[in-house]
Amino acid sequence: MDFFARQERSRRTTKYLVVLFSLAFLCIALFTAVAVGFVFEFLPPLDEAFLSTTIGTGQSGGLGPFFATMVAVMLIMLAASMYRSATLSKGGSRVARMLGGTEIQPEATDPLHRRLINIVEEMSIASGIPVPDIFVLEAESGINAFAAGLSQADAAVAVTRGALERLNRAELQGVIAHEFSHILNGDMRLNQRLMGFSFGILVLALAGRWMLRSARLTRRSRNNSGSAAIALGLALAVIGSIGIFFSRLIKAAVSRQREVLADASAVQFTREPDALAGALKKIGGYTANLSATDSEEVAHMLFGSGSKAFRGWFATHPPITERILALDPSFDPNDFEMSAGPLPLPPRMHDDNNAGVRQFSSTTTSSIEPESVLEKVGQIESGDIGNTLRAALPADLYDAAHSHELSILLVLALACSPNPDTAMRQLMFIEQRLGRQRSLICTRMHAEISELDVQSRLPLLELSMPALKQRPDEQINFLLDLLDELGQTRESYELFNFVLPHVLSAYLGDRASSRLERKVRVSKLPPRDACNHLIRAVASFGHSDTQAAIAAYKSGMQALAIRGINQQFATVEPSNGDYLITLESAVESIRHQPQRIKRALLRAVFTAISYDSEIRAEELELFRAIAATLNIPTPPLSVGKIGAHA
Repeated sequence: MDFFARQERSRRTTKYLVVLFSLAFLCIALFTAVAVGFVFEFLPPLDEAFLSTTIGTGQSGGLGPFFATMVAVMLIMLAASMYRSATLSKGGSRVARMLGGTEIQPEATDPLHRRLINIVEEMSIASGIPVPDIFVLEAESGINAFAAGLSQADAAVAVTRGALERLNRAELQGVIAHEFSHILNGDMRLNQRLMGFSFGILVLALAGRWMLRSARLTRRSRNNSGSAAIALGLALAVIGSIGIFFSRLIKAAVSRQREVLADASAVQFTREPDALAGALKKIGGYTANLSATDSEEVAHMLFGSGSKAFRGWFATHPPITERILALDPSFDPNDFEMSAGPLPLPPRMHDDNNAGVRQFSSTTTSSIEPESVLEKVGQIESGDIGNTLRAALPADLYDAAHSHELSILLVLALACSPNPDTAMRQLMFIEQRLGRQRSLICTRMHAEISELDVQSRLPLLELSMPALKQRPDEQINFLLDLLDELGQTRESYELFNFVLPHVLSAYLGDRASSRLERKVRVSKLPPRDACNHLIRAVASFGHSDTQAAIAAYKSGMQALAIRGINQQFATVEPSNGDYLITLESAVESIRHQPQRIKRALLRAVFTAISYDSEIRAEELELFRAIAATLNIPTPPLSVGKIGAHA
């Protein structure tokens, strides 16, 4: 199943969940109203004056109190769900901290932390998504992990200390690949929706337990009858518990299906089924249980079942033996590794940069079809490719990407033109805005970037995201404003440098999207016009001859299957960037379109790029950048050879 189909399936599942939980809320409210009516009809209330002025009793007659109770219960559950969802909407980091996670800083020196950072960065580069925040549950000795967040922009990956200590590098990579598949498959948003819905039901059960405790204390302190309060509290506790029962069934059924897909995706990503199987075997012989935190809410998000309570129908994961046999059919359940003790520590620093410093070749061939490119979307090309690209980065640029101070300057250096004259003007502008010292740093980094293969530009941006996301909103907006002003100093047509701020905005998510929407709100385009402008720009970028550019444009529009090709394109020279302003509105307009339109557009863009039977590395990176602006992760693309770096 390709990325677009997985995303569509996730959306359909979310709709089904909304319907199921709506029905559950309605049934719970109905039973609660019946229970309240029964209690106040047959049992003496504690405070009849209070009840008659608020809820009423069965003696008052009519269905008003019954429906009022139903509405009140529904509102309470909905409010609780919305509150929980709002809490979780602050990003995966919030969930990780709720469970006791400690964020790992890029400059960490702990060998186990360094290994984890390296693996996560490799997976991010190889899948084309920004590096998520990384957490470790230091108090948990079991082997487990999870990914949380509402989107790739606010994702977080967390592993337990037990996983770091008891898994070797290949096994840990298999676990991280499993979690990345949840990010790419759209499972994180689904998981957090489940948490929000479930909390609404849980609140009702908690309210019933609170009423029971309060009524018992009242009866001890005062010798009056609290039968109604006790009965009502008991009814709420029972109904809430039944609701939790069905909530667990729903979560478990959805989660089991997702875990099977994530296991299969992880093997596809790493090409090492034995590695993931090895991690599962250690869990089977040791444990995946969380002991320092309650796993009730997050059981469906974990790599392995976080508690022995979730079994049978309530199991959030397939049986561990079943998962292992799917990867290793020869496995005997009697062969579980019963002593999963801590492994020796890896070397302190770059223990996993053994692939050699290589780079993608700058020239590629046309032996690739648009459909084969679309099949790579939402996949992890290979952990080795991520390692290769990361290892090829100069140490200064790699450190700058992780620096709280220098990451902003790195983005500015990436945005500077490859044209020396234009770059000089841009660096002078940076000096005017940020001072001489920062301008010199940008100048040095821009010189290093100019020597790199073009396929290193997006990985540098992806690596810088954890540091950038730690900056306050006003600094992020200041950076985006600077990028806009840098773009205005260009005299030549540089489409990648135009797209770069949009890639950054997509990686930053909600922190930048509202700014872009305000900027282009008055000039948004219909989907057809937006696609038209984007394909025109791509065709111009990749073809120096006017007629070839026009033919590439028409080819792309035909692949998009939109009638009425705009013949006015013939009046636009390939080197002319006059319509970049319109293109900005086009990019923002397309970003909110359904997945089927995005898929068709990407097919059309690649068709235009490959029309002249020559696909340059710059064009492949442009394709990836456009995909990133549409929130469609695309791994590094290379149809040429990978050769040794001199």
